[in-house]
Order: sequence, then C-alpha cells, then structure tokens
Amino acid sequence: MKTVLLVAGGLLCACALHANAQATGANPTTGVQTSADNSEGSDISGNSMSGAPATLNGKTREQVYQDLVRSQKSGEAARLQELFKGS
Repeated sequence: MKTVLLVAGGLLCACALHANAQATGANPTTGVQTSADNSEGSDISGNSMSGAPATLNGKTREQVYQDLVRSQKSGEAARLQELFKGS
C-alpha cells in the first residue's frame, strides 16, 4: 500500500513539474506579476488608510478648534463622551 502511494505521489509531482515548466517558457524573467505589483505599498491616489478621501493639506489648528467648539455646542461631543465612556 505504501508503494502505491509513493508511486502515485511521484507521478503527481512529475506532472506538476512538467506543467510548471511549460508555463514558465524560455525566459522566465519577462513575466509580469500584476498581482504583486498591485498589492504592495499604500495607495497614495487620494485615499487615507481608513479608506476615506484624503485631504492633501489637512486642517489648520483654527479649523480643528472651530470643529471642537461646534461639536460642543451641538451636543455631539457629549453624546460621543457618553457612548465611549471609560474607553
């Protein structure tokens, strides 16, 4: 039984090696790896790491302060504080 499994495994490896050798071709360095090219590094095309649209210049301190004052007046800051208390 072990001999049959060993022979079957050897034939499977030989067939896989033969199929891989045919797919490679004469010059394996000319192949383009599109999946590797598309999956490396961060995308600087206008999205932040969270996926939201990125602003190139960001907000000034004055704009951030105005957002804080607006959220405090509207009650948004209090709702967030209540939602995330203790975290």
